[in-house]
Amino acid sequence: LSDIFYVSKEIETAVAPVGIEVAMQYNDDFGERLESFVNIIQTPDGGTHVAGFRSALTRAINDYGKKAGAIKEGDQSLIGDDFREGLTAVIYVKMAADKLQFESQTKTKLNNAEIQPAVAGVVKEALDQYFEENPRDGRAILEKVFLASKARLAARAAKDAVIRKGALEGSALPGK
Repeated sequence: LSDIFYVSKEIETAVAPVGIEVAMQYNDDFGERLESFVNIIQTPDGGTHVAGFRSALTRAINDYGKKAGAIKEGDQSLIGDDFREGLTAVIYVKMAADKLQFESQTKTKLNNAEIQPAVAGVVKEALDQYFEENPRDGRAILEKVFLASKARLAARAAKDAVIRKGALEGSALPGK
């Protein structure tokens, strides 16, 4: 992306009002760098807010690819890792402290079920609008996703070839 994608929105959930902020940008790296926070508490193990972000990202890029004609029904399946390769993102959720549910006392993973669809809805809607307004960035992201998928499939084929070759060499019977 030439620009940083950013969305900030406050929505009402069944439990409490929730503030959602997401900033993301693709780069030339091969890994994913994702930081997540809830009320200034870092959540290194992620949680429902990260799951909502990832599902929205995957759906938005898939939908844009189909709309642009780059992804056709029956094409090689893309996986979530393909969409996140080279992604740097920060996810921040703010909500009433008495409504927070963490998986453990260490507060490393958010466990509020209502946060996942809230984050997914906000991010999906904003990404759809972003791709509509910035088709050049949308195409660049699709190219990156297809390249990641191609590299993943080539790596799997190479690994399978090495395993097959090793299995054939090891099948000789020992001499007496």
